[in-house]
Amino acid sequence: MANTLTTGNKKLCHNSCLRSYITLNPGGKEQHKRYPLGALSECILSPDTNIAVLPSSIDINTACRFGYIGTSFGGLKKADIGPGKTLLINGVTGTLGYAAVAIGLGLGCTKILGVGRNKERLAQIQSLCKNGRVAVRSSEDGDFADWVRDEINGLGVDALYDCLGAGGDAESTSQLLECVKAGGKMILAGGATEGKIEFTYRTAMVRDVAILGTVWFDSAEIDEMIDLIDAGVIDLSFLQHKFFSLSDVNKALEFVGSRPGGAVNVVVQPHKLGET
Repeated sequence: MANTLTTGNKKLCHNSCLRSYITLNPGGKEQHKRYPLGALSECILSPDTNIAVLPSSIDINTACRFGYIGTSFGGLKKADIGPGKTLLINGVTGTLGYAAVAIGLGLGCTKILGVGRNKERLAQIQSLCKNGRVAVRSSEDGDFADWVRDEINGLGVDALYDCLGAGGDAESTSQLLECVKAGGKMILAGGATEGKIEFTYRTAMVRDVAILGTVWFDSAEIDEMIDLIDAGVIDLSFLQHKFFSLSDVNKALEFVGSRPGGAVNVVVQPHKLGET
C-alpha cells in the first residue's frame, strides 16, 4: 500500500485504500488490482508489526469488531480524550458511536454526550453508565448548543467525534461546531456522510477549533486498546453477537443492510455453527 511517506503516518494512503478492502478514491481501484491479497482474502501476508496478539480474555468474535472499535479508539486518541475531558458524539447509535462511548468511559471522560436518530438505542447507550456520565439526545430535537451547555455547566465540549453513518448529513456536523469549546477538536470519521461542512471564516478564526479526519488505527493503538480491554478498563459487554454460517452469507449481508444498530456484531463463521 502506498503510504504518505512525508508524514510518517502509515495509516495514510494517497488512494485512500483502507487495509486493501475498501477505497474512498477512484485511483484505489487500480491499486487493488495490483495488490489483490487484501482483507477479504482467505489468506494474507502481513509484516509482524501488523499482527496483534489476543489475550485469553478476548474471544475471536469480539475481536472481529476491532476494525470499527479500533477506528473509534484511534479517533479519540487523536482528540486527546482522557481523564477530565468532555466528549460529544454525533451518530452515537452506530457501531463507531457505541464503541466511542465505551472507549470514552474507559479513558476517563467526565461527560459523554451522544446525538443519534434511534431513540430506543439512545436509551440503551445511556444505560451503559449508571452514574450520569452519559447523556443522549435525539437528532430530531435540535437546539444542540443549548443542550450541551445545560449538560456541562455552560461550557463547550473538549472534542466532537463525528461518526455519522450512511445517509448522514454533514449539515448537523456544521451545527455542532458551536458546541465545541474554543481550542477544541472536531474529529471526522463518517466516511459515508454526504454534504459539506460549512461555517464562516470568522468562526474558524475566532473559535480556533482543529478539524481533523481519522482513518483506521495503527499497530501501537490497537495494542494499547487490547491491553485496556484485557484489563477491564474498556468494557465491550454491550456487544450482541449474531452468527451466520458461510452458506448464509447473503442473509448476513441482508441483516446488516437492515441496520440493526451498533450493539449488534454480525459474525460469519466459515465452519458449521457450534463448531470451534
